[in-house]
Amino acid sequence: MRPAAHQNALSTAIRALAAERHPACLLDTQAAFLFVNEAWDRRAIEGGQDPSTLGGALIGTSWLVSVAGEEARRRRADLFERALRARAPRRAVTQVGEWNTPSTAALLSTRLEPVLVNGGDPIAISVVHTVVRERPIAEVYDVVDRPAGSYRVEGGAIVQCSCCGRVQDPEQLDCWEFVPALLRAPKPVTHVICDLCAALHYGPDHHS
Repeated sequence: MRPAAHQNALSTAIRALAAERHPACLLDTQAAFLFVNEAWDRRAIEGGQDPSTLGGALIGTSWLVSVAGEEARRRRADLFERALRARAPRRAVTQVGEWNTPSTAALLSTRLEPVLVNGGDPIAISVVHTVVRERPIAEVYDVVDRPAGSYRVEGGAIVQCSCCGRVQDPEQLDCWEFVPALLRAPKPVTHVICDLCAALHYGPDHHS
């Protein structure tokens, strides 16, 4: 059983996240989901995501593996570890990425802040995803309509960016195209982070 001070701190964090209008969750120190708010579920449903991304199915599972692709998971683990080490006066860490749908391009700020008891070690991490910009997808990426077969590499997989959702043209490896029908591409999929997203969102100057 958790000490009363820990339980009170977690309850306070959950109440704050439940009132948050942006998608938010609470993680334990091993990065397992403890709580997911209603805004999280609404965003998942609006984006046409799989039911496995909804709150009830996530509790107890790992936030670190809920993103597709080994590289993206490694970067997320680094972000989580930095949040665990964060202390006053600058307790939160942030990362900007993308949360695109077939019709909307969204820049998403992910803010992680440790839940501390009496200024000591963290007992949980609160995560809030805030959309900082939304634009029609065609204003950000050239929208392409090509069949899935055009993008399958040897072995049948599609190579897709975990961040922006674009797929790689196997005939031109430096060409990444936004294909709405493939945003949640049919399996098998190899998830990576494209060079553009690596430079825009994962460089040393794009987190705090």
